[in-house]
Amino acid sequence: MKQSIITLDLEGVLVPEIWIAVAEKTGIAELRRTTRDEP
Repeated sequence: MKQSIITLDLEGVLVPEIWIAVAEKTGIAELRRTTRDEP
């Protein structure tokens, strides 16, 4: 039988980005940046 591996990026896809919540709780705005914001 052939085995397959399936992966999925949960953060930001199925659940909200955890660092955005951390940024809101701590007041550290830089934590809101994601890889989407970086060049």
